Amino acid sequence: MRKSVIMVRGVLLVLILAGSVAGEGLFDKVKKGNQAMAGGDYRKALEYYHDAETDLPESPELEYNMAGALHYDGGYEEAVDKYQRALNTTDINTEAQAHYNLGNTLFRMQDYQKAIQSYQQALEINPDDMDAKFNLELARRKLKEQMEQQEEDPQQKQEQQEEQQQDQEQQQQEEQEKEDQEKEQDQQQQQDQEQDQQDQQQEPQPQPQDEDEMSEEDAERILNALRDDEKEIQKKLKRRQVAGDYVGKDW
Repeated sequence: MRKSVIMVRGVLLVLILAGSVAGEGLFDKVKKGNQAMAGGDYRKALEYYHDAETDLPESPELEYNMAGALHYDGGYEEAVDKYQRALNTTDINTEAQAHYNLGNTLFRMQDYQKAIQSYQQALEINPDDMDAKFNLELARRKLKEQMEQQEEDPQQKQEQQEEQQQDQEQQQQEEQEKEDQEKEQDQQQQQDQEQDQQDQQQEPQPQPQDEDEMSEEDAERILNALRDDEKEIQKKLKRRQVAGDYVGKDW
């Protein structure tokens, strides 16, 4: 199975007047730009081509070379503009190459319809260009897939919107449940605090003792002391009675 040929074709050597000092300088700049392209340094190549452009402005060959460097550097929109400028060439082969490479750049931009037109124009000039034929069929297949996808997009978009709406509703429900739970916890905490306050108010508080009022312990202690005193008095009375009744012998 043949692989895709979506890559630009080689740079061009700009035709210059031999023996001209300016021409020799221009040739050297273009040559260095082409060498930078071959080495993969596309931005450096652009610098050389732009520098050469001051000596030979509006050259279709330079526009073609700059377009190739821009394509490989990812500057597709600028590359399209440069390839279109390169189509102003009087060389039929350069025109065919510009159409082909323009198609490749448009293909990279997924503008398959315009890419198809560019490949067809390249084939009008060179019907034996097998790469252009292959890329033309590939672009047609990609365009068909793109159109089918665009037809499916409304349904897919609706499904995505419904899914997003469900996710949003679920998120709102979870947030509401969380909020209700926090509110319930706050209410329970407030009720617990109020209950604690009520329990403290109902608990009997110790009454302050009057300084002049005798405590129960003090009264018990005094009463016990009085009882001891009474017992002692009774003992003394009994001893006196015994002493008074005694009759001693008179010696």
